[in-house]
Amino acid sequence: MYSPKSPDGDGGPHVAPVFGAGPGDDPGYLASLAGGTELGRLRAMMIFLLAAPVLILAITPLIVQGGEDAPPWAYLPLLPAALVAMTVGPRTPRAMTPGAGPAAAARTALLMFRQAVLLRFALAEAVILLGLPLAMVGQSELVFVAGFVVGYPLLVWLALPTRGGVERLRRRLESGGAESHLWAVLLAAPASAGDAPGGDASPGGTPPADDAPPG
Repeated sequence: MYSPKSPDGDGGPHVAPVFGAGPGDDPGYLASLAGGTELGRLRAMMIFLLAAPVLILAITPLIVQGGEDAPPWAYLPLLPAALVAMTVGPRTPRAMTPGAGPAAAARTALLMFRQAVLLRFALAEAVILLGLPLAMVGQSELVFVAGFVVGYPLLVWLALPTRGGVERLRRRLESGGAESHLWAVLLAAPASAGDAPGGDASPGGTPPADDAPPG
């Protein structure tokens, strides 16, 4: 499972942010999947998670038994659930505190970005999944279909890390005046096994002076 822990010192992979990177350096959603970057890994996870509601929709006729008409009250809980997702989701993440150095800001931004994406996903997914028990109670698969029709677009809008989606979250992070360096850390590839966390190896692989063999 993809962990929302920070990339350095909290159990996550060690990465070297590509400072100066921006949305123009994004290779695209599909191309990023093979790059091994933080963004590519997150996008791969989201593809898997986005497929789950579709699979549930496909098997709903096997789960829900009953007619095609459900009482109106069976649909009503979907509305407040969607309103909560539409209200809370766009307000995450909170703004970062200004003043941190570039490396610390990038680590914090990555942590907050992951948490925001997963929270947004959970809010939108709740709208969809709420339709399943309501469909069972109302004895109509159309209730789940209604939850899917309302919730799935919210899922894509709130949680899918497209270029535009990342930019919206970056603006949220920087709304307090901080520079997040979000793209720098999202486009960073995990360091190789030989690079110790916190090490000073250069991008070209030259070892630090302290590790050089004695002359």
